[in-house]
Amino acid sequence: MFKILRLAWAIWFLLFFVFFFILLYIPFRIVLSNPKWYPVAHKLRKIWAYCITYPSGLWPSVKFESKPDPSKTYVFCSNHFSYLDIIITNMLIPGYFNFIAKDELRKIPLFGIFFRTIDISVDRKSIRHSHNALQEANKRVKKGTSILIFPEGGIHENVPPLAPFKSGAFKLAIENQIPIIPITILDNWKRMPGGGIDNGLTPGRMRMIVHREVNTVGLNVEQKDELKEKVFSIIDEEFKKWNK
Repeated sequence: MFKILRLAWAIWFLLFFVFFFILLYIPFRIVLSNPKWYPVAHKLRKIWAYCITYPSGLWPSVKFESKPDPSKTYVFCSNHFSYLDIIITNMLIPGYFNFIAKDELRKIPLFGIFFRTIDISVDRKSIRHSHNALQEANKRVKKGTSILIFPEGGIHENVPPLAPFKSGAFKLAIENQIPIIPITILDNWKRMPGGGIDNGLTPGRMRMIVHREVNTVGLNVEQKDELKEKVFSIIDEEFKKWNK
């Protein structure tokens, strides 16, 4: 019975997801046709996220230890246990930024348009493709666009706990001497188990904590592992505090 209810919630969520995306698809196509309009697309994507979460019984909230300045450039690093992580970070982080996410998202009907335009897709199985994705991220950072990376490299089976972080985000931040902002997402692994809807979707809270920025000024690339461990500890300790 419980599984049937979970599947019912999954269908309910998908109806809102698809309905509002189709409703906004033409505006998305227009604003994504020109890179100069990508910030407008980002705002429109926020509106879409609000339209699909609250009617579905999902209640996003954010706590800022220090609120990011939309005029500054950051590398945001978050744990990644569910596809809902893209929705909540897009909704609640102020300012304009682009995602780096796995290449498979390009192939999702409708939704894949973002990862063919505004966002950066990466095939982590290909060293060359991963290098090209980070080069593209580097170009955008130099133009003042913040980047959000899930440094675990994707959603792993049996989450939580966190998987070891990959180094790309930390190398990117150090090379450009810009701050990293760690983000801990607390509940999405319960809302959409295992990253997908096979086990159903559960309504409830979607809490997120945006931590204080971690400075990279004066660091060199050889210190990327030290920086990586520091950011991992911030996110991991906060997650464990709320998910005992």
